[in-house]
Amino acid sequence: MKNNDFNMIIEFTKGAISIFKSILTVFCQAFKKRVTLSYPEQKPEIPDKFRGMLELNYEKCIGCGLCTKICPAMDVLKIKEHENGIKKLTVIDVSRCIFCGNCAYNCPTGALNITKQYELATNDKKDLILDCKKISEIKAQKETETQAESEISQENIQKAQEMLSSDNQNSENTDIPAFVTEEEI
Repeated sequence: MKNNDFNMIIEFTKGAISIFKSILTVFCQAFKKRVTLSYPEQKPEIPDKFRGMLELNYEKCIGCGLCTKICPAMDVLKIKEHENGIKKLTVIDVSRCIFCGNCAYNCPTGALNITKQYELATNDKKDLILDCKKISEIKAQKETETQAESEISQENIQKAQEMLSSDNQNSENTDIPAFVTEEEI
C-alpha cells in the first residue's frame, strides 16, 4: 500500500509540474512581440520577388505567342487575331494560373508583368477571366483622369501663390503691422 501511495504522489507531482510549466509558458509568451497580424486591418509586407497577379501592357504585346507556349498550366493565356490581322494577347484566365511567372520572365517585349496583388478571392470564377483590351482601356482612362486632376491642382496651386503674393504686396503698402490680424482692424 505504501508503494501505491508513493506512486500516486509522484504522479500528482509530475502533473502539478506540467501544469506549472504550461502556465509559465503562456505567461512568458504573453509579453513577447506578436508574430501574427490582424490581417484585413494590417497588410503583410510583400517581398520583392513575390509572384502575384499578372498584368499586361496591351500596347507592348506583339502577339508572338511565347507566353502561351511556355506556360505549364495550359490555356491560361489566349492570343487572338483582331480585325486588322494583328495578333495580341487578349485573355488571361487567373483561375487556371499557377503563378510560376514563366510568361512574364520570357516575354521579349516586357508586356507581361507580375504584380504584388494577392487578394484574388471571389465568389464567381468568371471574375478571374481578364479581358486585356478592356483593362488597358480602363487604365488609359484612369491615367487621363489623374493627369487632368494633377493639371487642375497645379493651376490651383499657381492661383493660390498669386493670391498670396498679391496679399503680401498689399500688406506691404499699408501701415498695418504684420502681427495685427484683419479682425483687429
